[in-house]
Amino acid sequence: MRVLLLGSEGFVGKNLVDGLKDKHDLLTADISNTGSYKNYQKFDITNLDESLNLIKNFDVVINLVTHTLTQSLNDTISNANTNIIGLLNVLEACKKNNIKKTIFTSASSIIGVPEDFHVNEKHLVVPKTAYGITKMASEHYLRLYKEMYDLNYVIFRFFNIYGPHQKNGLIPTFYKKIQNNEEITVFGQGKQIRDFVFVPDIIPFFDNAIVNSKFDNETYNLGTGNGTTIIEIIEKLASLLSIKPKINFQPERPGEIGNFVSDTHHLESKFDSKPETSIDDGLKQTMLWTNKT
Repeated sequence: MRVLLLGSEGFVGKNLVDGLKDKHDLLTADISNTGSYKNYQKFDITNLDESLNLIKNFDVVINLVTHTLTQSLNDTISNANTNIIGLLNVLEACKKNNIKKTIFTSASSIIGVPEDFHVNEKHLVVPKTAYGITKMASEHYLRLYKEMYDLNYVIFRFFNIYGPHQKNGLIPTFYKKIQNNEEITVFGQGKQIRDFVFVPDIIPFFDNAIVNSKFDNETYNLGTGNGTTIIEIIEKLASLLSIKPKINFQPERPGEIGNFVSDTHHLESKFDSKPETSIDDGLKQTMLWTNKT
């Protein structure tokens, strides 16, 4: 299949390039001046003309480009410009250039306040951040373009993805601080539960979504269904490094997202699998990769 991967220079993008490059005719694109893969083109998703010129003659377009949750806290306008207008540029290019399918990455934070511990794809969506609102809008735009223009889509709602190539985020930040004997700030008692997904585990789901239409026009939670607390992550990293962590406990932050993990029943019913790497094995493999770089 001829596949265009937008956002190839990010953490998830580099892992998908590694996993898909030998299986598909792959072109990568991002806003960086240079790319890590041989078939690369610089691309600004907020520019409609660039989108129209680039997105031609592909079977599938994967859109990983995102202005992040953290960035959205201080720059709501750029967040919407990249995540909503950028997506619309991609969808318009797909429509005009007869692309048949897009694969889009949404986020579990779209939920807002969870009503259940295991959250499924039909859970009420009331985002608590500008970033979450852009993901909610994006999911609706994908549905709309299917209904109006027959542009097929697959949506993967990411939970807490971690692993090789990740430079920022909770796990690499904690790892560096423990390694450097620096203090870690933990809000509350660190009992917040999150569903951590080892990034190589997501590659087969993208590959299957590329080649098989039976997954089209649905949303899938891409999580493990298992929860790990923040303090457990710190303890596991400290054990791997054989260093006692320095923890600065602070009062719980207002508006902290409640505890929930992925309900994986829908994912398993369609793909016959779910991400399986345990947090212990994933952290060990991540540490081995980190120590090589």
